[in-house]
Amino acid sequence: MQKIKLNKTFGQIVQAHGYELVPTVEYIINIEDELKEQTNIMATIQAMGLPALEDYHQWLISNGFDPNLPNPTNDFVSKFYGKNPLWSTALSQGIVVKAENEDDYFIVMECSRENEGFKYTQIILTLGGCM
Repeated sequence: MQKIKLNKTFGQIVQAHGYELVPTVEYIINIEDELKEQTNIMATIQAMGLPALEDYHQWLISNGFDPNLPNPTNDFVSKFYGKNPLWSTALSQGIVVKAENEDDYFIVMECSRENEGFKYTQIILTLGGCM
């Protein structure tokens, strides 16, 4: 397992690149260390919008979850942890990460360079974890 801090290059100018997170790596995060930044990112998304969220909504629908009240479960997403992306498109990829000291999983969407205002941003879509 590899401990990471999301958005470690946040605010820095980066060269065009592909996705930084590798779906086949078992990442762990300290959710408490991520919450403030992630809350700010979510507030910005609510104000500005983010087309890549449609990728997540489509994934939810395709897997029998409600996009209006997302409820993916730990049981369901744990099958993807360190194995496969949940989705991968030109706008974003979704991967599963695990909480550092818990048995809880989180869905992280990593935005591509095609997302105006959110290029390369890594967003926890399930801030409360999966159910």
